[in-house]
Amino acid sequence: MKQKAKKVIDRRSKPQKPEASKGPNARTYSLAMSHAPQIDDPSGGWQLLPAVFFSAFVILIVRMHTYTRPMSRFFWTPQTDTSSITDFFSYYKMVAVFICAGAVLILLLYRVTTQSLAIRRSPVYLPMAGYTLCVTASYQLSDYKEFSLLGWNDRFEGTLVLLCYMLLLFYIINSIRTERHVKLFLIPLAASGAILSLLGLSQALDKDFFRTAIGQKLLVPNIAGASGTPLWESIDAAALQGEPFLKFTFQNREIYQTVYNINYVSFYLTLLIPLFGMLFIRAWIRKEKGSGLKAAGLALLFALLVYNMIGSASSGGLMGLGVIGLAGLALLNKKLLAWAKPLLILFLITGLVAAVTADRWIPELRGAFHSTTGGTALKEPAAPEELTEAAAGSVKPVIDYFATHPDRIDLSLNGRPLSLVAERSGNGQLTGVSVLDEEGKPVALESLPADPEGGPARYALSDLRYRPYMTVSMGSVMDTSAIGFSAISLHTPAITWDFAVSAEDILYRNRMGKLVDLDPVEHIGFDNNPGFGSWRGYIWSRSFPLLKNTLFLGTGADTYCAVFPQEDYAGKYSTGATHDIVVDKPHNMYIGVAIGTGGLSLLALLAIFGIYLFSSARIYRRASYGDDFLTFAGSGVFFGIIGFLAAALVNDSSVSVMPMFYGLLGLGIAINDKLAARS
Repeated sequence: MKQKAKKVIDRRSKPQKPEASKGPNARTYSLAMSHAPQIDDPSGGWQLLPAVFFSAFVILIVRMHTYTRPMSRFFWTPQTDTSSITDFFSYYKMVAVFICAGAVLILLLYRVTTQSLAIRRSPVYLPMAGYTLCVTASYQLSDYKEFSLLGWNDRFEGTLVLLCYMLLLFYIINSIRTERHVKLFLIPLAASGAILSLLGLSQALDKDFFRTAIGQKLLVPNIAGASGTPLWESIDAAALQGEPFLKFTFQNREIYQTVYNINYVSFYLTLLIPLFGMLFIRAWIRKEKGSGLKAAGLALLFALLVYNMIGSASSGGLMGLGVIGLAGLALLNKKLLAWAKPLLILFLITGLVAAVTADRWIPELRGAFHSTTGGTALKEPAAPEELTEAAAGSVKPVIDYFATHPDRIDLSLNGRPLSLVAERSGNGQLTGVSVLDEEGKPVALESLPADPEGGPARYALSDLRYRPYMTVSMGSVMDTSAIGFSAISLHTPAITWDFAVSAEDILYRNRMGKLVDLDPVEHIGFDNNPGFGSWRGYIWSRSFPLLKNTLFLGTGADTYCAVFPQEDYAGKYSTGATHDIVVDKPHNMYIGVAIGTGGLSLLALLAIFGIYLFSSARIYRRASYGDDFLTFAGSGVFFGIIGFLAAALVNDSSVSVMPMFYGLLGLGIAINDKLAARS
C-alpha cells in the first residue's frame, strides 16, 4: 500500500511539459521568443498606437503642400518642370503613413531586443511577400521612377506607401492579441468616423467647416502668398467679405469630408457601416447595465455614417451596401430572425436618411442605371439623306481615330475612312489640301461664305456622307516654342482640330500648343456603351489593352496616368467627354493594381483577400454569436471588407482610404485567428 502510494506520488511529481507548448500559443504562433508565453497578456496596448493612428486618423489629415514635378516630358500637360502644384488631401497623409511605418519598425526592433517578439502563423504572409516583391520590382523597372516612388500628383500612393501598407498589415496581425486590444482599436475608429461624418454633415448643409476662417487656417501655413501678404491675413480679409479665401472646385453641399472625392467617401464608409451596425445589434441584445446607452450611441453613429454614405450620392458605395446586404442574408440567415428588433431599427434609420437625402441620391442612381443599361450608348449618326438641310459642319460626328503621317491625315468619320492629303510646293510649303474617301476617290471641296470676323476661308465636303459633319480650312499655328507652322484645320461642332504642317511631317497641335503624332488607339469592349458607369466604359476599354504589357510586372506604382493613351482625343470627343481631358485613374482598383504593379501583384493581393474571406465565411457562418464581442466585431469587419472589395470594382485605391482598409483587414485576420484558436 505504501509502495502504491509512493508510485502515485512519483507520477504526480514527474516534470510536466509547459502548458504553452501544447496550448493555443504553440498552434497559433510560428515564432515566439522566450518572453512570448505572455503573448495574450492584455498589457502593452500602447504598442497599438501607430496601428491605431494609421487606421483611424491618417484619413483626417488635410494640409496644403506645394511642390514641383518633372511634367514637361508629357505632351498632355501645360505644366513645366518649374510649375508649382498644390495639394491639400494626399501628400501629408502619405507622410503620416511613413511616420507610422517608421514607428512600427522601431517597435519591432524593441520587441526583438526585449525577447518579446511573437509572429502568428498565417497563410497570408506568402502572398504578402509576393506582393512586396512585385511592387519593388515594378519600381526598379519603371520608366517613371520619379513618379512611382512617391506616387502621382494629388494621389501620392507610390511604391513606398504600398510597402508601408504591407508592413502595417503584418504589424497589426501580430499586435491584436486580446479582446481589450480589439476594443482599443475600434474606439478610435468610432471617434474618427464620427468626426468625419459631422464634417460631411456640415458640407451637406452648406455650412462647410473648411469654408470658415478657422477651418482654412488649419489647411494652410501662415506663409506669404503670391502677393506677399501672409495667407492667414488673406483668409481673415476674405472672411470679412463673406467669402472663403480658398475656393475648392466642389459643388455646394457636396460631401467630400477630408478625402477630396465623393467616391472615396462612400468607399471607406462601406467598411464602417456594417461594423458599427453589428456592434449595435450586440449592444441591443445584451441585458447588462450600460448596454442601452452604448446601443443609443452606436445607433447615432450608424445614422451619421449612413447619412454621409447616401448623401454622398455615389453609386459605387450604394452598390457596396447592396453586396453587404446579400452577404448578410447568405451567411446569417436564421440568426437574423433573432435580431429582428435591432435590425428593424437599423432599417428604419437607413430609410429615414434615404428619404431626407432623396434629392441627392435618386438622380445619381437613375443616371447610374441609365448608363449601365445602355442609355449613354453612342447614337448612330443620321443617314445623309436626313441631313440635307443641315449646315456644313453643324452635326457632331463619331470620330473613331486620327492618324498623322508625313503627307496626310487619316481619320474615321462615322465609321467611314477619310484622308486629307497635304499639297506642298517645291520648298515644302503648304499650298492646298485634297480629300480622298475610303476608296481613294477624290471628294470635292466647295467654298463657304466668308467668315464675317475675318477667319480663314472654309471649305465644305460636297459629298453628303461627310458634309454635315466637318469643314476644312488652312491657316497657321504656333507651338509652345512660338515656332510658326502652316496648318490644316478640321472644324467639327465645339472643336477645331489643328494639324501643324512642316516640310517633313504633319502633327496634331493640342490645346497646350504641343505637337503630337497620332495613331489609332486600341480599345476592347464597351463600343456600344462607352458611357457605362459615368464613362468608366470608355476608360476601361482603353485600359484593357494595356494589360497585355503588364501581365507580370507593371509600369510602376501609381503611374496609370503616364501610360493611359491620353492622345486618344478622338475617342474622348466621340464619347461625349472633353476631348483633351486627362484620365489619371482607372476607376477600378483591380485594373489600377494590374497596370501599376503588374498582374502577379494583383494575384497576390487577391490571394490575401481570398484567404481572409474564405476563413471568415467559415467562421461566421458556423458561429453561434450569443453576445460574444469578438464574433460580432469580427463579422462586422468581414462584411465591411466584402462591401469594400465590391465597391473597388468602380473605385480607386487612395492613400485616403487604404490605411483604414488595411487596418481593418489586419484586425479581421487577428480576430479570426483568435476565434479559430478558441474553438
